[in-house]
Amino acid sequence: MAFQVFASGLSKMINRGIEIFGDSIMKGIMLDDAGRYYVAQGSAASELMEEFPGMIVNRAKFGCTIEKGLVQVERFLKNAKEGSCVLLEFGGNDCDFDWNKVAASPKEEHLPNTPLPVFIETYEKMISLIREKGIEPVIMNLPPIDAHRYLDWITRLGADRDSIMEFLGDEQRIYRYQELYSQTVTNLAAKMQVRCVDVRSAFLYNDNYGRLMCEDGIHPNENGQRLIKDVLMKTCTA
Repeated sequence: MAFQVFASGLSKMINRGIEIFGDSIMKGIMLDDAGRYYVAQGSAASELMEEFPGMIVNRAKFGCTIEKGLVQVERFLKNAKEGSCVLLEFGGNDCDFDWNKVAASPKEEHLPNTPLPVFIETYEKMISLIREKGIEPVIMNLPPIDAHRYLDWITRLGADRDSIMEFLGDEQRIYRYQELYSQTVTNLAAKMQVRCVDVRSAFLYNDNYGRLMCEDGIHPNENGQRLIKDVLMKTCTA
């Protein structure tokens, strides 16, 4: 019965049409047994697209940052219809570093792919442009990452772990930095009065959210994607 209620509320939003812009999280990227990335059929977006055919367009891209996303959104808005919805999911690639460069020069200053002030400015611009078109923006914060697994992942092909650790100080700095970007998204939602899909709290509420993550520590597995779908449905009934 609860699922039917959520589905009914979500369908009201989907009936207006939803365009998804984001990175590999909403693209549904997972790892196979050989450690290769692939687009999974059991992702949140793919399952919703099956349940509501023709009403959802998933434009999320592997590796996408907020600045690349802005270009996509601006192109979409040229012919967008008023009254539809746009779901935005950015931050995971923005907060990441070029780890090979970090490993090569750990004592130098290194900036993330999108420095935080640029991330905030670009996200605010994106939200404003969407609203100006009479479209509802909905934004999603970030699932937590497993810092230890991710450090194993980025050093598996030869990047020197000790050098990266010299730059980080401690491996949990990776988690904290990603958390900063996720909290920034949550803060933006409150500041700009945008509906926020709070997937992070749902993951952290789990006793062991590592069971919801792929081996790389950053991409949700099928169970994690199922949780994202549940949170999305609940948010859209609020």
